Amino acid sequence: MDPVEKLKKIVGDTGQVNSVYGGFEIKVIRPKTFPWYRLIDSLIGIGQRVWVEKKEDTLYITSEPRIQ
Repeated sequence: MDPVEKLKKIVGDTGQVNSVYGGFEIKVIRPKTFPWYRLIDSLIGIGQRVWVEKKEDTLYITSEPRIQ
């Protein structure tokens, strides 16, 4: 399955997934029901480094490919 589609399936209607420069930006729409562990575990599992940021009162999970 395409990584973007897999992440969209995990997030469902609790967030919004966008592909950005080899990584992802996920906007957290419903933080109380958001699948935090499952999403972060999936991102790490496909070789991504992960950050969580707050922009204008909205949480975003950002990732980029891990360089080895």
